Amino acid sequence: MTAVHLYDCDPAADYGTPVPQPRTLAGIAADAIQAECGECWPGHGNPCDAPGLHLARFARARRRGLISGPDMAVVLGAAPDVFEPSTVIPVPVLAGAAS
Repeated sequence: MTAVHLYDCDPAADYGTPVPQPRTLAGIAADAIQAECGECWPGHGNPCDAPGLHLARFARARRRGLISGPDMAVVLGAAPDVFEPSTVIPVPVLAGAAS
């Protein structure tokens, strides 16, 4: 009998589960805006009072299940190298333009 290690298995291949494609930042932001921003408190569905969306709003959207873990990875990929909850993801970046 041989030992099977977790890193030897690809669950998507083993079970036929499709691997989801990453969503666009614009699509993720559209879902995240349904969460309240804990940084500027504009209300559900209203834009932040900054020229973009605060990272805190994405974090709340993640906790509420509005966006997934892979979605949050896309958001963090758009954030600067050093960030905090008040960090703003600018509108051009959210729209998919190069920053």
